[in-house]
Amino acid sequence: MARKDVVKALIEDQGRLWSEEIGARIDADTPDAWFHWLLGAVLMSARIGATQAAQAAGALKLEEMHTVQGVLDADREQRIRVLNENGYARFDNRGADQIMAAAERVRDAYGGDLRRLRAEGGDAAGIRARLQAFDGIGAVGADIFAREAQLVWDELFPTADDHALEQARALGLPDRPEELAQIAGGRERYVRLIAALTRAWLDGPTDRVKEAAA
Repeated sequence: MARKDVVKALIEDQGRLWSEEIGARIDADTPDAWFHWLLGAVLMSARIGATQAAQAAGALKLEEMHTVQGVLDADREQRIRVLNENGYARFDNRGADQIMAAAERVRDAYGGDLRRLRAEGGDAAGIRARLQAFDGIGAVGADIFAREAQLVWDELFPTADDHALEQARALGLPDRPEELAQIAGGRERYVRLIAALTRAWLDGPTDRVKEAAA
C-alpha cells in the first residue's frame, strides 16, 4: 500500500467539496458565497443525512434564498416550503428559522459580509467561536464550515475533524492534519482529501480506495 495511491484514489473518487455540491463558490471569496456556505453548515449540522442537507442547501440557491438579502426577503412559509420539498422535511420549521437568524446576524454583526467574521476572529479559535454564536452551529457545524473554508482562509489551515482523521487511520494514512497536508501535496488537494475522508467515513470508501489501501 502506497499512501500516495490511497490519497490519489480518495481525491479522484470522493473528493468533491460539499460547497461545490450546493453551488457555493467559496474559492471566489465573495460575501454571497460565504453566506451560502454558512447556510450549508447550518443545515448539515442537523441530525440528517449530509446528502439531504446538501440538497436543501442547493435548493436555496435555485430559489434565490442563498444570499443575506434573499433570505430576509423570503417569508417563513417560503423558507419552509423549499426545505420541505428538498429532503429536509423533518427539520423544515427549525431550519427555516435558523437560516433567517443567520441572515439577521450576518447583516447586523458583520455588515452582510462574513469576511469580517474572519478578520475579527483573527485566528482559528476566534473564527470558530464566532461561528458557534450562530443558531444551529455548534462544534460540529464549525468543523463543517472550517474544513472547506480553509481553502481560502489561511487561519484555518490545516483543519481536519475527528471523523476524517478516524477514516485516515482506517486507511493507513497519518492521523495528524499537518502530515496529511504534506502527503496531499497542496492546499486544494488537502481540502479535497479531507472532504473525501469525510465522505468515506459517511458512506464507506470506494472499491478503488479499498484496493489502494490493501
